[in-house]
Amino acid sequence: MIIHYDTTTGQIMAYGWGSDHGEGFETSHLPGCKVLVVDNQPIDARAQRVDPVALAIVPKAEPDPEPDALPLVKDAVRAELAASDKFMMPDYPISEADRAAWGAYRKALRDASKGNDTAVAMLAAIPARPDGSMLTISTGIIL
Repeated sequence: MIIHYDTTTGQIMAYGWGSDHGEGFETSHLPGCKVLVVDNQPIDARAQRVDPVALAIVPKAEPDPEPDALPLVKDAVRAELAASDKFMMPDYPISEADRAAWGAYRKALRDASKGNDTAVAMLAAIPARPDGSMLTISTGIIL
């Protein structure tokens, strides 16, 4: 496995499989980084780092925090609004009651971020879809 790491902090910047390019392979295309080649082993860049002296993978003193899911939830809401635009078109073949339900749902989607500064709070503010299908967010969260 090839690991690109920051030479100052040991932070793992990128890792994966690739070919050994021979001479000069220890230099990275990432600024301030070098390359370490290790045997097949699991890598968790949030919990591990490279010890630049020992050239070994070591645990971090404290793992990185979980990434903030709020941007993913906002992206999912934008995608859902775009996907449900068709229900608001006057010539889309649904009843006026269904169109009103979709309108209320879309308003709730737009309002979900108001006063909700965490992903959990924003998700809690999103109602069920009028057609009963699930809103899926790319983090694996299903609402």
